[in-house]
Amino acid sequence: MKVICGYNVNIDAVYTITGEDISDLLKMVDKDELLEKICDAPGEIRSIADLVAGLVLHMQKGTGAEWFIYSDDVFHFLKSRYYEKSEIRLGGNMGIMANVMSRMGADQVVMNAVGDIDTIKSLMSGGNIILAGASLASTSSTSVDASEVIHFVFDFSSGTRFDVFGNDVIVPRENRFIATYDDINTELSITPEFEEYSREHVTEMDGAIISGFNQLQQCYHDGSGYIERFEKAHAQLKDWKARDPELPIHVELGHFMSMGMGVYIFTELAGTVDSIGMNEDELVMLTELHGVPSDMILKMDACAIMDACVRCISTTGLKKIVLHTRDFIMSIFRKGFSTSPREVPSMQFGVMCAAAFAAFGKLPGRSQLEGSVRDLARSEKGVDQARKLQDLIGGEMLEGGICGDYGGFSVCILPTIICERPVSTVGLGDTVSSATFLRWLELH
Repeated sequence: MKVICGYNVNIDAVYTITGEDISDLLKMVDKDELLEKICDAPGEIRSIADLVAGLVLHMQKGTGAEWFIYSDDVFHFLKSRYYEKSEIRLGGNMGIMANVMSRMGADQVVMNAVGDIDTIKSLMSGGNIILAGASLASTSSTSVDASEVIHFVFDFSSGTRFDVFGNDVIVPRENRFIATYDDINTELSITPEFEEYSREHVTEMDGAIISGFNQLQQCYHDGSGYIERFEKAHAQLKDWKARDPELPIHVELGHFMSMGMGVYIFTELAGTVDSIGMNEDELVMLTELHGVPSDMILKMDACAIMDACVRCISTTGLKKIVLHTRDFIMSIFRKGFSTSPREVPSMQFGVMCAAAFAAFGKLPGRSQLEGSVRDLARSEKGVDQARKLQDLIGGEMLEGGICGDYGGFSVCILPTIICERPVSTVGLGDTVSSATFLRWLELH
């Protein structure tokens, strides 16, 4: 398989944060200021108090999030305190997905290579990647060193305990909080080399998988907004479709800075691309489109999630949504675009890749994949939700998944394979999505 892959790549500094780490950080901030920020989350990092508020807020809920750093002082504090103690990986949705597909058997992955290519190359785990690009420097005036594109990924584990000014906190589930310092991917930079190569070779490709729209900012230092940057990338996708109408394009949505951005970009993309992948938090951002209560979605209620996805597809020209959660993966698609015998094996492959990555922090060779997850169990909650969904849609069992119809669409759900003590949670969504897409292309 030959796949085009865009747009965002960066360096991930992955650090497992402990209760003791949080206690040390709490000593550095004012109590009243922190409590105010926890109650009214800033959603961005301009001070140490913002950073600690984000960590505490999401650790106590067990939820994942990404907040951007808009302070050079905070960036240098994080780099000096955590970088040397972190595991350094290739990051960014595109970077992770390109690595996965190359490792798991893609013949060629054409990658929009922004940033420091030498560092990117050193962190690649597979071959067959064409780096279509050159090092880019940001023109932003806010960064001391614009060549630094580091995302600090704070993994936290279920059961981690710490005290917040007399209140005992126990983390309910594993997840991660990301503090992002990045002036390149926020511009949704596309290299001239990537533009030229993809334009010339798009008809030779089997598919395209795109991400990075969630890195866009509401407002930039020059006073402009995100729409013009989005439209440049959107125009490229439209051009690919014009040159090859049969090219399958999948987009990973990501978590946006505002619901308005999420709804706008989803709606615009839905008329161009074939499928969009997301998790439950990202589906909540589309409440304006589907109207399903957020609490039901965040509880990972499969029936509510299916209903919300069907409504999102129904109001757009989109052909498929792939919804991935900790406990199950679900595909909702228009009849004629795909089939259940193609969807379930694809999702199964994606689930196995994500489980192996969670368990070992890297992917095994493809021939060792099934054996590497043999001792891991299916999510009990995922199995339960699949049964509840079957009660609603009927359908049949297919290779461990449930397949049926709802609202005129085909629906497949498959419980995930759970690693109770993951090495890392970052990149699991990108891993399951890219592996699922690769296998889906192979089964065409």
